[in-house]
Amino acid sequence: MVDAQSGKMRDPLDTVQSFLTQFDALIDEARAYYRVETLAPRVHVLSPKESQHPPKETLTKDVALTVAALIHGVEVAGLGVMVEFLELVTRGAVRLEQPLGLALGNIPAALKGVRFVERDLNRSFGRTSIETAEDRRADELEALLSRSRRLLDFHQVKLTIDRPFWIFPYSKSGFQFARLVAPDVTLITHWGKGFSADGKCSDEWLNSVGGMGVTMELGQNGFDPKQISHGVAVITRALEVASALDKGGSVPPAVGSKAPIFTWGEIIPYPQTGSPVLDPGWHNFKHVKAGERLGEFSGKVITASVSGPVLFPKYPDRLGDGTYGQNPPAAELVRVLKEITEAELPR
Repeated sequence: MVDAQSGKMRDPLDTVQSFLTQFDALIDEARAYYRVETLAPRVHVLSPKESQHPPKETLTKDVALTVAALIHGVEVAGLGVMVEFLELVTRGAVRLEQPLGLALGNIPAALKGVRFVERDLNRSFGRTSIETAEDRRADELEALLSRSRRLLDFHQVKLTIDRPFWIFPYSKSGFQFARLVAPDVTLITHWGKGFSADGKCSDEWLNSVGGMGVTMELGQNGFDPKQISHGVAVITRALEVASALDKGGSVPPAVGSKAPIFTWGEIIPYPQTGSPVLDPGWHNFKHVKAGERLGEFSGKVITASVSGPVLFPKYPDRLGDGTYGQNPPAAELVRVLKEITEAELPR
């Protein structure tokens, strides 16, 4: 991001701190117009001062929608989305009709420019352990999520990508919500097993306690203005949809044609030992053909067994001694998607 005065590129960590400062200031400004309940550092609920909805004492899930960002410290566009959205709220351009949760996830990781500090926060929900900073932060976030009817969690990806996309464990209400909010955004969903064997993601955990969670990947990591603008539009639309659904009325029609739906075609696991190497050039949504070479491991070629776009290809950063920070550095090496129709989703 370019500094407006000097015209030079800002240090990304300075930009994170600047946005965090703006976030805090805007929350304080919002107190003039809304009730602000702070559950933990940078975890808030904004409610209309004269709410027409039942108080939380009579409604288990009193928060109509929670928006989360920075669950991974390097996925920073969601923080920019939060700030721009709060500016609209404090200017009166957006009026909140129902309680709205706002949560920033892994602040220490964001300030260090890393995905996480001790443990992946987005694999830490629902755990009984409080050994790591991420376990403790998950507990704080769960206090808000347990009160939330819906979650909209903003993420980004590491490698090149040509589009935003929805990705979340399938539920009928989640699928409906995503299609009502942004039908023109590619949708990836899955069912049966959890997303990762390492632990529950935010959306998965909320689904397990009676809420509905969806996640949107805005694009490649960074403070991209187009991604931020798109995220603000998604929040604004999500509030309209949530309000209409809670009132039992019709939802205003969305703009845009329906984008394709995908699920897993193949998940290639990361070996427990050794260092597999993907060939250069694989990126999100690049198409692979069945039988095509993806990389190599221990002298053997890694190939795809199905055709489809690849997702989350892993190119781990090597340490100085030629090893990786953890072994394996991920649960899977790469995923291959397959396109499905709405009729193929679970009933």
